[in-house]
Amino acid sequence: MNRSALLLLSLGLCACSGGERTIADYDGEPAYPSQRGSYRVDGRLLGFVANRMSDTISVVDLDSMTLLGSEPIGRDPVDVDGPRHVLLDAGRRIGYVALSYPLAVQSVHVAVETGVVVKSGYVQAFSLDDLRPLGEQRVEASPSELALSSDGALLAVSHYDTLRSISNKELDKRRASLALIDPAGSVTSSGATLRLVPLCVVPAAIVLSADKTRAFVACTGEDSIAVVDTVAGAVLGSVKAGELNVNKPYAMVADPTGTRLAVSNQVAGTVVLFSATDAPALLSTTRVNLGVPYFVGWLSNDVLAAPIQEPSSVALIDAATGTLTKEVAYADSDCLNPSEIQRTAGGRVFMVCEGNHFAPGAIVELDPESLAVTARVEVELWPDRLAILEP
Repeated sequence: MNRSALLLLSLGLCACSGGERTIADYDGEPAYPSQRGSYRVDGRLLGFVANRMSDTISVVDLDSMTLLGSEPIGRDPVDVDGPRHVLLDAGRRIGYVALSYPLAVQSVHVAVETGVVVKSGYVQAFSLDDLRPLGEQRVEASPSELALSSDGALLAVSHYDTLRSISNKELDKRRASLALIDPAGSVTSSGATLRLVPLCVVPAAIVLSADKTRAFVACTGEDSIAVVDTVAGAVLGSVKAGELNVNKPYAMVADPTGTRLAVSNQVAGTVVLFSATDAPALLSTTRVNLGVPYFVGWLSNDVLAAPIQEPSSVALIDAATGTLTKEVAYADSDCLNPSEIQRTAGGRVFMVCEGNHFAPGAIVELDPESLAVTARVEVELWPDRLAILEP
C-alpha cells in the first residue's frame, strides 16, 4: 500500500471514530477496582482495632457484633509493621495509627551487642471510608501510644523504646521523646511539622488535657507520671507513679470529666488515681488481688473497671474510695488476656481480648452490671486498643 492510500485510510478511520477520545470519555468499570470494603457508619456503631501481628485494621459492627472486614495497613511489604492504637477524627473522616516495627529488633540485648540500627516508626493517616492510606509522618523508633485532642488538631505520640533505654549509660540519652504533630491533619499530605520533646525512659500511655495545653504521660522506665506543656514543648515535672518502691506505670486514661487520671501499675498490681493537674496528686490506690492491670474503663464518674491479665479477669473499683468491690474471671474461650475496656455514650461496655498473640484475638461485649460476656467477635492477631465510631 502506497503513502497516499495510507493517508486516505487514516482519514477514514478518524472520521468513523467521531474524533479523538480521551481517558475522561471512558465511563466503564475501572481497570483496577479497589478491593477494599466500605465502612461508612450508616447508623451503626463501629469499632476499629489495629492488629499488631497481622498488619491489618479490623472493622467491627458493634451492634450485631460481626466482623465487617480487615484491611491491610502499613508501608513495608516484608517486615511486620506492627500497627498500634487506632484513633479517629470522625468529623474529617480520618484515622491515625502508629507503625511500631516490633520485629525490627528481635532482642534488645542482642541489638546492644551488635550495634544494630533501629528502624524509625511512622504515624499513618487513613480514610475511615475504606481504610486506604492518606499520608504518613516519620517519627522515632517504637511508637506505641497516640493521643488526639478533642478538636482533632494536636496528635501526640510516645515511643516505647526499650533499646534506647538499655544501650545508653547517660540518663538523658536513654530518654525517648514525645512527638507533637500540629495540625494533625497535615499527616494526610505528608507535610506535617514535627516537634520532639525529650521526655523520659520508655514512655507509654498519653492523656491530653481538654484544652490540649498539657500532656500526661506514663513513664514506664522512670516509674513516674510526667506533665508536658505542649505549647512550650517542655516537661513541667513528674511525680512517682504509686506508693510502692517499684510500680511500673503503663496504661493510663482520664475520667469522664478529665480531672482524674487512672494509672495501671503493672509490677505493683495497682490502679492509682491522680489529679490531672500540673503537679498530679495521688488520690487513691487500689490493689488487685492477682494479675496485671491494663487500660481501665470508666463505667460512670465513680466506678471503673480494670482489665486484668494472668489470670484473665476484670476488677471493679469504687473510684471515690479506691475500694475493690468485685472481680470477675473469664474462661480463655470468652476472653484471653483482656487489655482495654470502653463504655459508649449509650452505656454499652466493650473489652479488647489480646489472645495469645499467635491466634485471633477478640472484641467482646460485657453486661454493664454483671460484667459477663454477652457477645464475642474474633478479629486477627494481637488486637490493640479499640476506637469506637458512634452514629
